[in-house]
Amino acid sequence: MVSMKHFAATHKGKVRKNNEDSFFAEDSLFIVADGMGGHRAGEVASRLSIDAFVESFAGGKKEINPKSINKILHDSITFANDSVFKESISNPDCFGMGTTFTACYVLSGTAHIIHIGDSRAYLYREDSLELITSDHTFVGEMYRRGEITYEDTFDHPQRNYLTNVLGVAEEIRPDYDKRKTYRGDRFLLCTDGLNSMLRDKDISEILKKSSEPENAVNRLIRKANRLGGRDNISVIVIDF
Repeated sequence: MVSMKHFAATHKGKVRKNNEDSFFAEDSLFIVADGMGGHRAGEVASRLSIDAFVESFAGGKKEINPKSINKILHDSITFANDSVFKESISNPDCFGMGTTFTACYVLSGTAHIIHIGDSRAYLYREDSLELITSDHTFVGEMYRRGEITYEDTFDHPQRNYLTNVLGVAEEIRPDYDKRKTYRGDRFLLCTDGLNSMLRDKDISEILKKSSEPENAVNRLIRKANRLGGRDNISVIVIDF
């Protein structure tokens, strides 16, 4: 089996007062979450979603195999959604809070990805960058329908309108995907504080020039901040 190494980091950026992102990177499970809500509720949503997901996932870990992983991931993200939603409706300071959520679990040489919102998962393979996830945003849907260009997505006035998010409703519709991993592959998970500042070609170039995950993560965050750092930035790079 191909060995794996990773590095993860977060930064509040140059504009925001608080960091509402959270991440997790342990035991072949990698998660990024970007919270939203006033009175620091975004921080609560992203952290609570990860804690709840990890708790549920750990409970089903003995049953994990290639046939059960899809269900266990869906059960875990449903539990995370329930936890955030219940806190939102019971705590006035957290009312209406929610979070994006992108998780990757590596099992038997395959990366399994579950996703909701506009945090992203990429695969960098043989000098080519592939976006695995789809942004659950109004602008993302317009782009996929061919109504606007890739460049338009960066400055569109509705670019931050999420169409699918964790924690704001009793039911969610997460996406699931998987990719076989090969030696030399590099997976990137990030919140939109990265990809809203860097074009994919810039991300690809940094991944190409960075031999180690730590170097890649730090260079990506520095670049996003140099370009303005308008949002919190969280990045995980996983090498095979």
